[in-house]
Amino acid sequence: MSKSKGNVINPDDVIAEYGADTLRLYEMSMADFSDVAPWNTKAIVGSYRLLDKIYRFFTTDSTALEYQSWTAKDNLSAIKTMHKTIRKVGEDIENMKFNTAIAAINIMVNGGIPTDPEDAHEWKSALIRLLQPFAPHMAEECWSLLGNENSIYSTEWPEYISAMTIDDEVQIAIQI
Repeated sequence: MSKSKGNVINPDDVIAEYGADTLRLYEMSMADFSDVAPWNTKAIVGSYRLLDKIYRFFTTDSTALEYQSWTAKDNLSAIKTMHKTIRKVGEDIENMKFNTAIAAINIMVNGGIPTDPEDAHEWKSALIRLLQPFAPHMAEECWSLLGNENSIYSTEWPEYISAMTIDDEVQIAIQI
């Protein structure tokens, strides 16, 4: 991109259309921090959709049909995915691998939310604290929607349980 060629993306335009959190999330998910990545204005929609779905987790009634379509197959798999994601995102942030951290958050979201209300609250709390470094404005809003009066910035990073990060079954592909 070059200003002289007139093909520069103005961040103010992107923020006006999608929001600052979406821009930040997209930039961090494009590629490894040390790699060069081409800007694709059409691809920013994926980051917008992820944040929109996460926001709807906090604003949609749990009895609604849409919310029911987001539930996990079973609570244990959702909680295990949560613990794996906490570990992965923590390690990736330390190693400045923001793109894979965001991919792990996306896997957690797509894996589904637990149906048990207590597990769902824990899952949402962990999710929003994992998302906070990437989308701080939305994280603060969702944190308050969970009923917290203090700021998300005054909370601890979620802890994972090592035993919950181990898979009970592993699929191995064998070619014959």
